Amino acid sequence: MNLEASKTLEKIEAYQRNWSTYNRFRKVFFRFYFKLFHRLEVIGRENVPKGASLVAANHGGGFDLDNVALSDCGLPDRQIQALIESKWHFINHWWGRWWVGSGIPVPTQGGINYKLIDSYLKKGGEHYPATISIYPEGHSGLFKNRCVIDMFFPGVVRLAVRYQVPIVPVAMIGFREACPILTETFKDHGPNMPVIMLPPLPLKLKIEFGAPFELDDYYGLSLSKEEEYWIANQIVRPRVADIMAKHKRVEQSKVSVKMKKPDLAVKS
Repeated sequence: MNLEASKTLEKIEAYQRNWSTYNRFRKVFFRFYFKLFHRLEVIGRENVPKGASLVAANHGGGFDLDNVALSDCGLPDRQIQALIESKWHFINHWWGRWWVGSGIPVPTQGGINYKLIDSYLKKGGEHYPATISIYPEGHSGLFKNRCVIDMFFPGVVRLAVRYQVPIVPVAMIGFREACPILTETFKDHGPNMPVIMLPPLPLKLKIEFGAPFELDDYYGLSLSKEEEYWIANQIVRPRVADIMAKHKRVEQSKVSVKMKKPDLAVKS
C-alpha cells in the first residue's frame, strides 16, 4: 500500500474509532427519520451478495439524502461505503463528519487511488469483503430533470473489472422530488454547488436492489476509455434504468462522449 493510501486509512480508522458513539446515534436517527418521515421502502435486499460487490445507483436530490439512505438503511447488517468526493469526505469536511459519517474518499481530479480501494474490494484487504456504492452519473441532477438518468462515467466499469466483483444495479426513487435541487452554481474544480428548496418534503422514498451481474467478459482485458464508456452506458446504465422504470417514467440522456463497443474477438 502506498503512503498516501496508508495515511488516508489511518484517518478513516481514527474517525471511526473516535466518532463511533456519535455515529451509532446518527444511524439510529436516520433510520427513524427515513422510516417515519419518508416511509422508506427497501426492495430486493436479498440481491446483494454476501461477498464484495459494487452497488451502482442513480443519483438525485439534495442534502445527500440518497447517499445517507442507501449507506445507513440499505442493508440492515452492514454499512454500504459510498465513494465520496474527497473535499466533502469526513476526513476533510464538517459535512462528512457530522452528516454522512461514512464512505471512501475519491478526488475529483487525479483518478481513483486503487491502493485505498484494495482494502475494501481485494481479497485479503483489511476491510474485505465490503459493499461499495458508486453514483456513475457523477452529480445529483436538477428537479426539472427528475425523469432523466444521465450519462454514466466509466469508474463503475473500471472498479468492477479490476476487482472482478458483481455489480448490483439500484434505483433510488423519489429523492429528486423529496429534496429538489432547483439550480446549481458552477465551480471550476469539484462538484457544482446545489441550490435546494428547504425543507425536504415528506414524500415516500424507495430503494430497489436489482439482480447482480458481472462484467466477466471483460475481466483481464485492457479497455480503452471509449470502450469503458460504452460498457457503462450500454450495459450498466440500462439495468439501472429498467429498475427505475418499474416506479416512474425514465429517459436516458444522450451520451456526450465518444464510445466504442469492445471487440472481444480481437481482445481475446
